[in-house]
Amino acid sequence: MSGHNAAADLVNAGFDILDGGNASAIASPAIQGGVVALETTGAETRTLSNPERAGLVITLCLQTDGGDCVVTAASAINQTGNTVMTLADAGDEITLKSIRSGSSFVYRVVSNDGVALS
Repeated sequence: MSGHNAAADLVNAGFDILDGGNASAIASPAIQGGVVALETTGAETRTLSNPERAGLVITLCLQTDGGDCVVTAASAINQTGNTVMTLADAGDEITLKSIRSGSSFVYRVVSNDGVALS
């Protein structure tokens, strides 16, 4: 990426984060953020580790509904202390943004449409 083209390169960059499938870990966005289009063929699980810095945005959405997808975050994603996100229907989505909390970084819910939290 040339410094002269940095803005254009970012606009044209893909922000898809690969869904590794059942029982996989969701990769934290490397640059600014990304979208994970989850696909299930039955009841499945994923894990989401804590981010490495503040300001990262990640959106999880259920693209193909073959069964519920339960994503467990390493730390609470809201003040209630929820760590489990259940995406049950195609189109369910949740967007998280990383912040500093004490001496570590965590994700917090920015928007939620249809995702059950527990």
